Amino acid sequence: MTTRDASSGETITLTDLARLAGVGRNAVSNWRRREADFPSPVDESVRRPRFSLHELEQWAKRHGRTLHLTGADRLWFALAGSHPTAGAALGAVAAAFDGHGEPAIVKELKDLRRETPAAALFEFFIERAREAAGTGVPPGIAPLAEIAAVVTAGTATPAVHDPACDEGDLLAEVARHTGPCRVLSGQDLSAPRAAIAEQRLRLLDEHAEVTARVGDSLLRPVPAEQYDLVVCDPPFNVKDGGADQYAIGDDPRLAYGTPPRTEPELAWALHCVALLAPGGHAVVRMPAQVAHRRTGRRIRSELLRWGALRAVVDSPEAKAHIWILAPRGETTQLLVSGGGDFAEAWQSFTAAPDAPLATADSTTVPLMRLWDEDVDISPAVYLAGTAGDAASLAEAVSGLSGRLDALARHPLPRFGTGAEESAPETSLADLERDGHLIITPGGAEPASSAAGDVRCVIVDPVGEPQVRLGGRGEATETQWTVSCEPTVDLGWIAAALAARLPTATKRTATGAKRRLLSVKIPRLTLADQRRRGAAYTALEDLRAALAQAEADAEALAAEAAAGLVSGTATVED
Repeated sequence: MTTRDASSGETITLTDLARLAGVGRNAVSNWRRREADFPSPVDESVRRPRFSLHELEQWAKRHGRTLHLTGADRLWFALAGSHPTAGAALGAVAAAFDGHGEPAIVKELKDLRRETPAAALFEFFIERAREAAGTGVPPGIAPLAEIAAVVTAGTATPAVHDPACDEGDLLAEVARHTGPCRVLSGQDLSAPRAAIAEQRLRLLDEHAEVTARVGDSLLRPVPAEQYDLVVCDPPFNVKDGGADQYAIGDDPRLAYGTPPRTEPELAWALHCVALLAPGGHAVVRMPAQVAHRRTGRRIRSELLRWGALRAVVDSPEAKAHIWILAPRGETTQLLVSGGGDFAEAWQSFTAAPDAPLATADSTTVPLMRLWDEDVDISPAVYLAGTAGDAASLAEAVSGLSGRLDALARHPLPRFGTGAEESAPETSLADLERDGHLIITPGGAEPASSAAGDVRCVIVDPVGEPQVRLGGRGEATETQWTVSCEPTVDLGWIAAALAARLPTATKRTATGAKRRLLSVKIPRLTLADQRRRGAAYTALEDLRAALAQAEADAEALAAEAAAGLVSGTATVED
């Protein structure tokens, strides 16, 4: 490895270059391989080599490419080069926003704020720091904030608190959803993270009383302040939650029992309840196992008995359950929801807490039904048994009938018999290197693509089917997508992958891209690719339609069973 003098100006990574040029990371890698005059790294001693920004600007100009550089970009690159970590650079920005940082940075930020709102500018620097550190926004923030906005809809300028605020992602998202807040308060173990959160929230809501304390929320006494809304995305599976250090008998967090060490998330739920003002609500992200584990059943039972647990939402986007808690009160039911119609269901539930409720994605469960030896509050248990009425069943039957009629008319290819071919072949790796296709992890959008519904091949290393055709936006984090340039037929690539993709000994994501890149594709004319690709696509479309029809039939059978047993659905002669 070699290191040249980088003191002459700002340096950036290839990821930075891809963002500035508005292209995908693969395109930048191709530039570096193919263009003889592409600048050499000024520092190859780090995990991600850094390049001179000035040299890259000159190279882009020679090749007719535009780099969209802003003043904020230049300031960030300068700070990233002069600080040991991205976190330290972001800390310098936060201090400068507060007027206590380096005078030069304070001045540059003042100039930038003439063109960009301060809150948006600070979010830009947070995003750059996370990009450099390889981190991102924690999962589940958006659904937590959406539910928080629903349960506080009747509260003007609420006082909001997050006892595990990190850099303020959840508080900031809640503030955007609820509008102006009277108080925005947080607490975190890390002083640098708390400082980022506090500065972020001050810029976002200039009229709110903003504080971000440093310390362990669970090990400190419950503060005197009470809040209209407490939101929390606690750390999962931290076994030493500190509940055994509470002041036994005096600590309000123990009103519903002492959480066992194997249920640390319950300690966070109890802490959030203890912070609520009368009429307030807590919205807490919880692992799905907490809803049914035997070790936590006593606390779940007490939360239900005293009316503190009002609703549980099984949120696919949050990849967890979301609990809605309140101060003690009278209640006879628990609202469970899949999240699809939670806003409407919550409004009906709060308007008539004792009235039964059953919608397409939500239902109420009488507390007497929950008090068994498990005290299982998993929404899926009760939503699966929701009875369908005659109208919904008739609609489902009509939809399935229409799908089956369409399948009966689905065109199928006509096949003949031919001799086995020995055409020249090329690997998927070569096609990617030459720019004929793009392989993207986790359903991520290449910068050059404008839409998430671009048709592609979706490869699933852990699930079934292993290869299918679909929109790029349908791919999940564990899958890979292959999209093609016009020089290659997508259906032909899908057929080759379906026929030749090596299967791992164990179905894991490890080595998935290596197996993808190793697949050999016969070299055919584009016309022949299209002819063979169209035949495979017709069969793949039929397979997908049959899979959807099977899923519809299973859902219809389950709904019909519930309706027939409960009597809400009858059979006409």
